Amino acid sequence: MSTPLNTQRIGKLRRRLNHRRSRYVLLQNALFKIKSFDQLFVIIIAMLIGVFAGVISAGFRTLIDFFRHTLWGEGSLIDVVKAAPLYLKIGIPAGGSALVAWFVMRFAPEAKGHGVPEVMNAVATQNGFIRMRVVIIKAFASAMSIATGASVGREGPIVQIGSAFGSTIGQVFQVSVRRMKTFIGCGAAAGIAATFNAPIAGALFASEVILGDFSAAAIGPIIIASVFGTVISRALYGNFPAFVPPTYTLHSPIEIIFYIILGLATGVVAWIFVRSLYKTEDVFDSWKAPVALKGLLGGALLGIVAIYLPEILGVGYETMDRVLSGNMGLALAAGLVLAKIFATSLSMGFGASGGVFAPSLFIGSMLGGAMGGVIHMLFPEITATSGAYALVGMAAMVAATTHAPVTAVLIIFEMTKEYTVILPLMITSIIAMVISSRLLKGSNIYTMKLQRRGIDIYGGKDINILDKISVKDLKKKIIDTVPESMTLQELLEKLSTSSALNTYVKDDIGQLIGIITHSAMRRYLNHHEEIPDHVTVREMMNQKFEVIHDETPIHEVLRKMIEMDLEALPVVDENQLLQGEVERTAIVHQYQELLIHAESAKAMANSMKYVHRQYHEKSEVIPGFFLARINVPSAFINQSLRSLNVRQSYGVDILLIRRAEGNKERDIIPDVNEKLHASDQLLIFGEQVKVELLCNTN
Repeated sequence: MSTPLNTQRIGKLRRRLNHRRSRYVLLQNALFKIKSFDQLFVIIIAMLIGVFAGVISAGFRTLIDFFRHTLWGEGSLIDVVKAAPLYLKIGIPAGGSALVAWFVMRFAPEAKGHGVPEVMNAVATQNGFIRMRVVIIKAFASAMSIATGASVGREGPIVQIGSAFGSTIGQVFQVSVRRMKTFIGCGAAAGIAATFNAPIAGALFASEVILGDFSAAAIGPIIIASVFGTVISRALYGNFPAFVPPTYTLHSPIEIIFYIILGLATGVVAWIFVRSLYKTEDVFDSWKAPVALKGLLGGALLGIVAIYLPEILGVGYETMDRVLSGNMGLALAAGLVLAKIFATSLSMGFGASGGVFAPSLFIGSMLGGAMGGVIHMLFPEITATSGAYALVGMAAMVAATTHAPVTAVLIIFEMTKEYTVILPLMITSIIAMVISSRLLKGSNIYTMKLQRRGIDIYGGKDINILDKISVKDLKKKIIDTVPESMTLQELLEKLSTSSALNTYVKDDIGQLIGIITHSAMRRYLNHHEEIPDHVTVREMMNQKFEVIHDETPIHEVLRKMIEMDLEALPVVDENQLLQGEVERTAIVHQYQELLIHAESAKAMANSMKYVHRQYHEKSEVIPGFFLARINVPSAFINQSLRSLNVRQSYGVDILLIRRAEGNKERDIIPDVNEKLHASDQLLIFGEQVKVELLCNTN
């Protein structure tokens, strides 16, 4: 039993909590009132996100320094690594990598890797929803990765952390999807601006790379956030450029030729870098071993390489300063190009958490420094020193890997405050981007990661939504088929009463041999009397046509329709026998239905986030129709949605499946082949009576 003293303490504690809760409610109500003044609300939130990004950027750098000094000791990373005993050179990267790989997989798998692709995916396919826990997990994991020597940068984590905060603010105030994406852009811009002391480049990076949106409604708040992020960073660290290169000049117009050569080489090296990065990830992903073991062995291998080339560890700003000032040998600079590609690919492969922007700067500076040294040695009278080429190489490599040349040029300018090489900077960056874009078939270092998952961000939605549609389901029976011997007069009479898009021509054994589109024949309808009687269908049909099968992906079907300018395509079997056709309008209608379904499910999944799993909950959406969250009925367990046929059997739609996997939950867009698990929850929609009936089903 509680003593009187304990009862008094409990009462005081309750009063204190109620007082704090009331103050929180007042603050929340005040902010929601501000929200009614839309422009003012957006400006205030953009400022808030900018301040947060500036503070978290400073805190992130402090956390990296704390871990590094604790593990390696005081001094520059290269010096302390050189002086460290052999067991620490291998043990610290190995132990740190194992810890990070396990920690990320355990608490937030989306915190693994770059950070930027995950933000782009959230914008393109998740309506801007990012979990707030990413802020904490990403900060710790990335700081530990960089401090223990993983060859990654700090800009990717800051972008993801700032974007996660922007998304959380949007979720708290229940803003529109468009506004949510703007807040994510604010977080990304402020993060880049605070990290590199580059407000213009930060705003452009968010608009050009993250959002792909330069509208006034988006760019305004992004600039505000970028400014406030920079203000906080400068207040804490001073207004100093990230790099301080010597002053350079363009010695001769002929020198532009050498920068063009540098652009060509950078485009090729960028292609090697990106391909190596994802090939290494494939190797580690295919290795069926615990993630901690992958991190341990990968980190140990990184430490072995660092015994001979400690410059590859961490972000690498010290080494970049050396090559920019011309204090690095050509052989070392050239060797570090390949070594850094290997180290970054290895770090990303075994599960390190960090960005690829800084490694791109590093590789570009080393490549430029090495090539510039050789060029200056051969043509000293008309060329600048190697540092100028290193500076240009940094911008060119960023442009080649991100396909964002404007951001690349501006960020180098803002990071160095060096304007004298702006002309070679621009031409080299564009050439490098064109070459790498050609080699990478239009992908960049960020979008390739998403495309490998089947996500087309430029299409705006997950391509897997489109591929949930099957040819077999949309195929309709062909009525309008004709023999090749039919005369054109007979065909025109047949078309005059037909509504079909295509007429298919078959031979004597039933194989498809040609297509006649009604649009192509329409011009003959009013002049059929003038057509000679002996003209047959075979003479008029199109014999160069595409066919599809039941297993053909729908996005491939659409591609063929566009290329052939057809509204429908024939479906054939393995013997080329005609089975039916698929119309473009049917695909579009089905896609729109699935898209609305997916959008609604994702939005409603967010509203379910705080609902306890043990109870049913339902709410009226429109008069007579309810939305409900239920535990999966026992009769549904291990059954596929196709076999259950819930819509026909129960009169409701399953909008979302929430699946518990250990301590994590995953939201699944329903698929007819998906089997339900005992731990699943279902988000269902339908008439009140039907919903309540299913809620009471055991």
